[in-house]
Amino acid sequence: MITEEQIKELAHSIWEQEGRPNGKDVEHYFRAKKILEDRESLQVIELGPPLPQQALEPPAPTVIEPGAPTPSKRRSRKKK
Repeated sequence: MITEEQIKELAHSIWEQEGRPNGKDVEHYFRAKKILEDRESLQVIELGPPLPQQALEPPAPTVIEPGAPTPSKRRSRKKK
């Protein structure tokens, strides 16, 4: 969670980086708040344990024996 103190510190830093201009305190505050919110929303989600190697390998191809029946395609029958 972002604190008011964090926003103020970053806004002050932005103000200093811009040469300490007068009258931009509100702009610096909201820019700092936006930066901190964006950073917070981009935090990495902790993942579970890695998948076993078997799960990462592609499945073996399906072999159809000669003479074995092949699946037939079904056609939908629409009433005209």
